[in-house]
Amino acid sequence: MELSSFMVPILAVALVGLAVTVVFLLRSRPRDTLSPEERSELAKAPMPRLQKRAWWGVAISGLTFVTVSSILFSQGAAAYWDNDDLRLLVIGIFLGGLFAYVAVVLVAMAKDERDNQLDERDQLILRRAATTQVTMMILTLAAWLVALPKMFHEQGAIPTVYLYLMFGSVILVSLLGQSLGILIGYWIGGRFGQR
Repeated sequence: MELSSFMVPILAVALVGLAVTVVFLLRSRPRDTLSPEERSELAKAPMPRLQKRAWWGVAISGLTFVTVSSILFSQGAAAYWDNDDLRLLVIGIFLGGLFAYVAVVLVAMAKDERDNQLDERDQLILRRAATTQVTMMILTLAAWLVALPKMFHEQGAIPTVYLYLMFGSVILVSLLGQSLGILIGYWIGGRFGQR
C-alpha cells in the first residue's frame, strides 16, 4: 500500500482539527476590543522577543516537516526503510531541524525566562501555547490511527517503519504547535486586547 493513500484520512482529520480550532478561537476571544487608537499604538510597538522566536520556530519546524514529508511521499515508506542512504538522509534532516529548533527557540526562551526578560503577558502566552501544541499532537496521532488500519486492513499487520514515522511526525508537529500557539496568543491579544 502506498503512502499517498494515507492522504485522505490525514486531510479529513486536518479539516476536523481546523474546524475545532476555529470554533475554539472564536468562542474564547475576549468580548472587549481595542479602540482604533489603541490598535494603532500596538501596531507601532516592536515585536516581542518571544514572538520573534516563535516565527523562527515556525520556519524551522515547518521547513523540516515539509522537507521530510516530501522525501517520504516521493520515495515511499518501503524505500525509506530499505535504503540506508535515504534513511540516514531523512534522519539527518530530522535531527538537524530538531537541534536547530532547540538552539534557536528553546534555549533562547529558557535564557529569557531565567533572565526575567518575559513579562506577564509573554509568560501567559507561553503557558497557553501548550493547548495548541497538545491539540496538534493529538490530531496527528488521530490521523495516523485512522489511516494506518485503513491502509493495512488486508495485511492484518502494520509495518514497523510506520511506528518510526509516527514518532517523528508527532515530534515535529509538537515543535510547530508550540510556535503556532505562541503566535496565536499574540494574535488574540493584539487583536482583542488582554484580559
